Amino acid sequence: MSVIIIGGTSGIGLELAKKYLGKTNSLIILGRSEDKFPQIKNELANDSTNIICKRVDVTNTDESQNTLREIITNYSDLDLVVYSSGFYKPNNTFDVDLDLYRKTIEVNFMGLINVMSIILPYLKKQQKGHIAMISSLAGFFGLPNSSGYGPSKAAMMNYSESIYNDCKKNNIYVSIINPGFVKTRLTDQNKFEMPFLMSAEKAANIIYNGLEKKKYDITFPFMMSFIFKTLRILPKPIFLFLIKYMVQTNN
Repeated sequence: MSVIIIGGTSGIGLELAKKYLGKTNSLIILGRSEDKFPQIKNELANDSTNIICKRVDVTNTDESQNTLREIITNYSDLDLVVYSSGFYKPNNTFDVDLDLYRKTIEVNFMGLINVMSIILPYLKKQQKGHIAMISSLAGFFGLPNSSGYGPSKAAMMNYSESIYNDCKKNNIYVSIINPGFVKTRLTDQNKFEMPFLMSAEKAANIIYNGLEKKKYDITFPFMMSFIFKTLRILPKPIFLFLIKYMVQTNN
């Protein structure tokens, strides 16, 4: 049995990787930070789990596909593939940075598609497996200062819904993971108060338990999840009136 975590060199991805030590034959960690590989291998060293680290830039289609083909050849019987790669930078509504928008979409959504272009056909042939993708509560609806990040996460949510039934027919589980604020290098950029902020380790525990139960929707923390899901069904005029109080904006 093999587990692949894409974007597993830091944050939630790395903490989640630790949960699979001793529970899988091969734990394959993919990411761009090659300088972290020796430390990760040393930290995760385990007698019963083979730790493999490989460099991959998810925005590079050829590199992503070739690396995944190599992994499939050498470490067959894939049980779980987690897409944890992500890019976030706060943006100003009236300062439209095209490069920032492109990079956000390329990493958060098109990187996922680059990965799935190889993983989905293989899991269909295998007739089993589990795909998990880490989105965000920011994908539920538009938030101030998130006109780049939010839509990229909304695309992930829509994609997971689109492939769910086709995957189910082929005995492939799909999970969409929507965390609230988790303390990582990405959220360290935020200058506003982040309610219910939690550690990456705690987030990984919640995700791991959800994946073990093969849950489709892993959204947390509970209170933020409840608020966001409630706001989502409100009439738009009420929703737009309330949303302006949720995140401070200087625009």
